[in-house]
Amino acid sequence: MRLIKRAKKFFLKLKLKIKLYFARTIYVSFGENCLTDNILERHNLKLLTTPYSHGRTNIEYILQLEEDGYKDFLNPQYLRYEPLNKQQVPRLKKYNTLRNRYHNSQENGFEFTHHDVIGNKAVRQKFYKRVEKMLGYKGKKRFVILYYHRVNPLTDTKLLLQDLAKLKEMYSAPGLPAEVVCFTQRIVDHTDQRKLEYETKSGVRLFTLSTLKKWEGDSDDIFWARCDEDLITEMIAHVKQL
Repeated sequence: MRLIKRAKKFFLKLKLKIKLYFARTIYVSFGENCLTDNILERHNLKLLTTPYSHGRTNIEYILQLEEDGYKDFLNPQYLRYEPLNKQQVPRLKKYNTLRNRYHNSQENGFEFTHHDVIGNKAVRQKFYKRVEKMLGYKGKKRFVILYYHRVNPLTDTKLLLQDLAKLKEMYSAPGLPAEVVCFTQRIVDHTDQRKLEYETKSGVRLFTLSTLKKWEGDSDDIFWARCDEDLITEMIAHVKQL
């Protein structure tokens, strides 16, 4: 049984490597949390795990990391254990200057929610490889970057989109123009108000999903937005056409 599982895992990885090698366009998750990566995976669009796939962040932290070439992304000098739901998680405390406002869980520094990059050298090395691999495809693949913005009424949307446009510029190359897709929620009271709205602002594709519940809490169905899979599927159909 173990050999069968290992064989399946090996061939799955091999299949993904082959698809990634031949793909001109790659769809990647850039936060703000794990939801984006999960959506890409369940819609069979994920070919690459980024440093942002399984953590908490925001666009300003991302831009600071990009501008500094990820120099201190995993520098122990700037990593701290901090509490999260009665556990201790590593957070990066260097690239944490903010002008805008985000959900409070996205304002504590880059969070390695599921990976102990402080105490586990092998995990830290894994993240080094993720950075190297992602940056290595710049100028070689066309990036379609998905970014989930968790709702905060204090967010300056214009500033958010301007920052996302900077990210788009960073990942664009001659003949390989990047796309940045930002999706967020608007909470409504009635089922008949549920809908998907789509517009382009500052060169960024902005999707607003009007839903009954915020994608958070203990229910997996709600946390992973599967309760709104019809709207997610509609959004992904648009994304595939970019």
